[in-house]
Amino acid sequence: MSSRVERVIASVADLPAVDQHCHTLVAGWSVLGDAHAPAWRRCFTEAVRPASLASDVATSLGYREFLRAMASFLGEVAREPIELEARVVSRRAAAVGDEPDLYARRLFDDARISTLLVDTGYGSQASTPADFQRAVGRPVRTIVRIESVAEGCLAAAGQRSITRLAFTGALLEELDRAVAAGAIGFKSIAAYRAGLDLPEPSALQVAGAFRRLDRGAQARRLDDRVIVAHVVWTAARLAAARGVPLQFHVGFGDEDVPLPAADPSLLRPLFRAPSTEECPVVLLHNHPFVDQAAYLASIFPQVHLDLSLTIPLLGGAGAERAIASALALCPTTKL
Repeated sequence: MSSRVERVIASVADLPAVDQHCHTLVAGWSVLGDAHAPAWRRCFTEAVRPASLASDVATSLGYREFLRAMASFLGEVAREPIELEARVVSRRAAAVGDEPDLYARRLFDDARISTLLVDTGYGSQASTPADFQRAVGRPVRTIVRIESVAEGCLAAAGQRSITRLAFTGALLEELDRAVAAGAIGFKSIAAYRAGLDLPEPSALQVAGAFRRLDRGAQARRLDDRVIVAHVVWTAARLAAARGVPLQFHVGFGDEDVPLPAADPSLLRPLFRAPSTEECPVVLLHNHPFVDQAAYLASIFPQVHLDLSLTIPLLGGAGAERAIASALALCPTTKL
């Protein structure tokens, strides 16, 4: 490796990082359970079936690389993968001890993470952003999940009928209130609920969808394609007006995601429409659509990329290929 490359690597390693897409701590994070099938395996797969957690994760390259990195961090000698896992879990338990917050801060200091932007809509979070900030000892700012806000608006209506205008007014009020309270962006999981082929629906289409609406079901899980599209376009216009970004889950996720419908190129109408073209957009994860996302960032000035979950799940070699693929088209300032 040339001295110039080494200097670049050293300089980058010393830069503070902002984690612009994360979640707060999950329940019981400090205790991993069974040393031979620890709970943190869930962080290295989007699978939910027990068989995958029991056998598949342990043989993935990304997870094995993680174990070696944790072994180094904790001062453990490298061993065979299965034996190493148990030893790392044991070492970690000793390091956490009775002061889990101090251990968490060590991890964030080691990664040089200075600030965290938290999607507050993830269901298994055990702590509030304020609790998270106290635990990790650095600023935590919030990203508001728009589908969760929409579900809240529907739930608040209860058994009363709700019109398109009433729903839209309530949605805008809640999103605007969140920004006024300090939220610095919005997040959409439309890819999970309806896919990303979301042309803006007409007022008549939205009104018809509300007439047919099963409020109880949609308040629990908003997946009506017309209403999801309406929520996305409404939030995008507000984000454009407020100058805050709208993040989109793109590409792979758990088995709930209809993968072909999670292609970011399907969002092209949103990027081109005069009412939303000023909305800053961040495309998250993106695998296996990294090339499409990079292309969009190269032609639409408001579009940015975050490879995010692609990095740990693909492992080192796969992550290098994804980064190289992204940089083939994506401007360096937008990755």
